[in-house]
Amino acid sequence: MNYIKLCGLLFFLGFLSGCFKDEGNYTYTELNPPQWIQDFSKTPEYISGWAGKGETMVFKGSRMFKWDTDSVTRAKEVRYEWKIAGVVIGDQLDMELPTDSVFQKLGLDAYTNSDAIWGTFTVIEKETGVSFPARLFVSIYSAFAPNDWFILSEDGNNTKFSAICRRIVTEQGKQKVVYVLKDNAYEEINGGKLPGKPVQLGMETARDISPSGACVVITDQVAYEVNIQNMEKVGEIKDQFLDGTPPNFMVSDLREKAPQTSGQESACTFVATVDGRVFYRVKSPNYLGGQYLSEPYVIDDRGYKITKFGHSKYGGVIPCYDEKNRRVVMATTWRDGGSFQGDNPPIWRTRMVPAKTHYGAPVSGFPEGTEVLYLTEKNHISWGYGGPKLLFTVYYNDPTMDNRTLVGDFSFSTQSETIFRTTFERWFYLPVRLDASSVFLVSANNRPSLNYNEKAMYRDFYTVGDKLYYLQRSTSYIESADQRKFMTFNATFPSKITALAYAFYQTDQIFVGCEDGSIYCYDINNIENPRLLFQKKLNGKISVVKQIGWHTSNHDWY
Repeated sequence: MNYIKLCGLLFFLGFLSGCFKDEGNYTYTELNPPQWIQDFSKTPEYISGWAGKGETMVFKGSRMFKWDTDSVTRAKEVRYEWKIAGVVIGDQLDMELPTDSVFQKLGLDAYTNSDAIWGTFTVIEKETGVSFPARLFVSIYSAFAPNDWFILSEDGNNTKFSAICRRIVTEQGKQKVVYVLKDNAYEEINGGKLPGKPVQLGMETARDISPSGACVVITDQVAYEVNIQNMEKVGEIKDQFLDGTPPNFMVSDLREKAPQTSGQESACTFVATVDGRVFYRVKSPNYLGGQYLSEPYVIDDRGYKITKFGHSKYGGVIPCYDEKNRRVVMATTWRDGGSFQGDNPPIWRTRMVPAKTHYGAPVSGFPEGTEVLYLTEKNHISWGYGGPKLLFTVYYNDPTMDNRTLVGDFSFSTQSETIFRTTFERWFYLPVRLDASSVFLVSANNRPSLNYNEKAMYRDFYTVGDKLYYLQRSTSYIESADQRKFMTFNATFPSKITALAYAFYQTDQIFVGCEDGSIYCYDINNIENPRLLFQKKLNGKISVVKQIGWHTSNHDWY
């Protein structure tokens, strides 16, 4: 046995010796690889582009590497290849391509937006075929993408629909954010004007129209549904009724009760008319079907007049003011069936619940002559709310009380569908009297883990002429009068303020629009010393401003 092992060992050593003595015909070539400026396998080169006329994507390989030897000579010895998602899109060291052509070459059926796809930029030796790849991370955004701003402004007797687009550009090797004004973009894209003066811009999830949804441009003459991603008109609200357009139909406001759970809950859209009727539609969870019912909603035998909707979170209960009965009405949806195993599939139904009692602010019946200025969901009381218990605030002028605007909280339970009391609600005067021309901006966000959002929860903006003020609330669930501060925003404006908006995701930026067409955007991380991010100018009064982007049930739905 030992003899066999010894023979095997000697054979193995002989085999190794043969390998070491192999002097076959091999040709060795010294590699001269590009010296990458960073490890692209760990930190890929990021390239982004936006769709639309005149938009391009820049592919600049020259900034990604250098040569150890003579670069001119070496450049003649190699070729280049840009490949995205397995598709070769170019062979130049540096190139600039129309974004739309790149999108078509890749055969994509949707824009990546904030997501991205992998690619490579490869330097290939012509003689040997040896390749040196660097990884890419490529995003292709729709023409109008998350973080862009939509603007409605007056254009004589028509409406101008413009956008301010946030873009990332590279200057001197460094990336920076710039803001590009696309003045009157709607007319350029659709080839026609928007008739009538601007009234409102309603937002819809509408995944059947685009992955980013749709918006409804409301003027005093029309209500057009528009694709958010490309700003193309897709229809008119008046043509979306089951049994024909209702008589004397003129939209004054539109508000969607968005689905909080995608694919499981239906989106419900409420439409208010100039004469105070409310119509609605409910789409299926996959956004199929869903025409408006041609008969207006019936609340109770008292009738109603609702011409506009209040503010809420995405998918939240929508507060409304019934002008006829001087009461608050809560618009929402509820699920009928599907709660237990064996149930029929769930059906989502609408419900508009009038306030029947009140504590503090008289939301079940304001005094005659009351002027309700603003209704909103809120989140400034840190205890006693959450789940079915919601907090709301109303700004109003009461003719029977002091000649100043009142601010009153009220609480609503989605479980019992009633007004209830926690004893923490507040009711107080502003130091001024506001009117219908005042503009309000508040946040009901439920994201206190982010410092910016937590600050916004305790701050309400309001305007008087060309002055911007804010109410700074206490962060305590019990607030005394001396803890409440009325502050002046540290900036001046050239004319009356006519529009306000938040960057909704983090509420760390505020957008101010003015009567003379001036537009300002401020970073308000330090509210006492706001930092101007950009300033633009349109030719007419700024009426509505909203930022577009992805929402969750914890975000405001402006």
